[in-house]
Amino acid sequence: MKRTRIVAAALTALGTHGAWAQSSGVNLYGVADVGLVHENGAAAGSVTKVTSGMMAGSRVGMRGREDLGSGTAAFFTLEAGILMDTGASGQGGLLFGRQAYAGLDGTPGRLTLGRQYTTLALAQVEFDPFVTGLAGTSANLISAGGRGGSNRADNLVKYNLPKTLGGVDGEVSYGFGEVAGSTGTNSQVGASLGYTGGDFMGRVAYADAKDANGPGKNAREYFFGAKYNFGPATGYFNYVINRGAIVPGTPNYKSEDVLVGAMIPAGAGRVILSYIRKNDRTAANNDAQQLAVGYVHRLSKRTSLYTSYAHIWNRASNTASSGFYRVWNANDVGNAGAGNSAFNLGINHIF
Repeated sequence: MKRTRIVAAALTALGTHGAWAQSSGVNLYGVADVGLVHENGAAAGSVTKVTSGMMAGSRVGMRGREDLGSGTAAFFTLEAGILMDTGASGQGGLLFGRQAYAGLDGTPGRLTLGRQYTTLALAQVEFDPFVTGLAGTSANLISAGGRGGSNRADNLVKYNLPKTLGGVDGEVSYGFGEVAGSTGTNSQVGASLGYTGGDFMGRVAYADAKDANGPGKNAREYFFGAKYNFGPATGYFNYVINRGAIVPGTPNYKSEDVLVGAMIPAGAGRVILSYIRKNDRTAANNDAQQLAVGYVHRLSKRTSLYTSYAHIWNRASNTASSGFYRVWNANDVGNAGAGNSAFNLGINHIF
């Protein structure tokens, strides 16, 4: 008993002197996003519906962080998707389908393990004036690089460079396929390198999803994004080389995609514009173009109203009803739009 008291006293003393820091906290956060969408261009005709998560996916999450001392911290995130129109869980009913990871952060950088956003998807969000939401999301024509076109990956290990490199940042990621007898089968690889200086930001990113189009048929994507704040507006540019990466429902076996766009502050809101050109280099020549416009009006720091419209011109033989490019929004891949044009109007509340 005496030895136990001595050990307990020693551990308490270590904590008091900072060898084991005691600071910790868990925060609850989320997004409630819902509105109306009217879609045209499907074989069955137009449809009007209430839809969840058009500007940003509705969610509720918990995140925590503990200071471990010496500039190191442990942290976690658990985030569940919610469909506001029905109350069901998003991401196919997964409990924490949006994100579920833990990691360490310190001077050498940041390491995380779990279900996370793919490296290329994070780059895509950063350089899309629609932030991959609303009817004008670039994800209508540009893949997020993950398996099946998903912007998330399971079993992902990710390393981020430290934030002390003078405007340079980057990350590498590896998602284990977890197939017995084969380390590489169904695995995913990602990498990115970016630079921020003054009004300019640029990034290159790479994704490789093994066996995404069948055994031995990988889905690769090379992404370059840039944006510049000109003062009256911020301009956006993307150039993407696609070799098998998937836009929901449609593998792009060989295409080059270009996006140009702008975000224009307007009073308490912002006007958003973008144009995307998909140049399909296969014999099928599945070319497409998208033109989109949107407006987001801030009622407060946490609440916004939004509206947007987008139209995709598919090559004549590639109609939306045949499974080619459709207009959707920030909702799940499984809730992709029904037609080649859409108008949406909704409310987004952050808590």
